[in-house]
Amino acid sequence: MTLRATLSPTSALWLMVLSLSGLWPGAAQSEGLEGRFEVRSADLDLAEGVYHLDSRLDLPVSDAVIRGLSEGVPLALELDLVVERVRQLLPNSKVAELTLRYHLQYNAVSARYVLRNDNSGQQESFAGVDAALAELSDVRNVPVLDRALISPSRRYEASVRAKLDYGTVPWSLRVLMFWVSEWHRESDWYTWTLQP
Repeated sequence: MTLRATLSPTSALWLMVLSLSGLWPGAAQSEGLEGRFEVRSADLDLAEGVYHLDSRLDLPVSDAVIRGLSEGVPLALELDLVVERVRQLLPNSKVAELTLRYHLQYNAVSARYVLRNDNSGQQESFAGVDAALAELSDVRNVPVLDRALISPSRRYEASVRAKLDYGTVPWSLRVLMFWVSEWHRESDWYTWTLQP
């Protein structure tokens, strides 16, 4: 018995579009987010009644990603922060939850790499890609939590997770290409005890 797979006209059209646009998995593998990606360290420091986040990341930046950035392909980073009160007999209770969003892209007019904090709107520009990536991987002194939400008599845990998106692949194509992960990476949670 012989089985033959047939493609609908719509499926055949999508396969042709993916092949021509270079988005087929074989073409994407060398251009994606390859390499180590993790939160290496994180801490919350108290200053003037507000906890500030410091976090250090390992970014999966290959030569292909650096080349893509120089050609205008954007890189987006999200940091998810969760602070929970630790309880003995009940599940932990969430005290705060926040997502920080950053966007790095080359500006051909100014010939500089622009790093934008989407939460605050603050921007920095860099002459070289290495300096811009070093700044992106080193989050420092970001206000995230008011001291009033933390009780000195309780125990707390804070967790940070990073998500990285590379490129401008439309969401509709990403849904169709659910097996391709080269444009999106997600780190494990980094968890530590918060000392009030």
